[in-house]
Amino acid sequence: MNRFISLLVVLFFVSSFNRVIDSDRVVLFHQNPNGEEVIAPMNADFEIQLLKLINQKRQNRGLGVLQTDEGLMRASRYHAADMANENYHEHATHNRTSSGLQVGISTFKRISKFYEGFANTENIAAGYNSPEEVLKGWMKSPGHKRNLFNKSATHMGVGYYHNANSKFKNYWVFESAAE
Repeated sequence: MNRFISLLVVLFFVSSFNRVIDSDRVVLFHQNPNGEEVIAPMNADFEIQLLKLINQKRQNRGLGVLQTDEGLMRASRYHAADMANENYHEHATHNRTSSGLQVGISTFKRISKFYEGFANTENIAAGYNSPEEVLKGWMKSPGHKRNLFNKSATHMGVGYYHNANSKFKNYWVFESAAE
């Protein structure tokens, strides 16, 4: 009997690892997303602040502001949560299996699960503690900076996720699209 109870406890622990419960949905991160996953904002203030900071930088450069898109927000939050829960920092989606971390699907294939338009950029970051810090980091990187100032972009989404048990703790994603 004690062995049975121990087995149930272990099974519960294993099944609760690498998933997020949002309302009535369970999001599993050891498989590719289907686009129906909804990750609640971990810190909505951080996301709102980052959206504003990006648009301020764009306006300072004479570029149009990017409209926030719900599909891009969902895609960004999903990827930030996936990186945090699966403990990786890559553009492509990865899935943890018994053999270790495996590449799942490509960046834009993942985004297309959540967003029907033409997604044209993605920035990711890990380890930064605030929206100001992550934006400063992206501004120091020519490729990330180019993505932020993409002239054809019209819409964006951002995601933030924190997992104290992951390597970098804080994960950030910015995605833009041209409609």
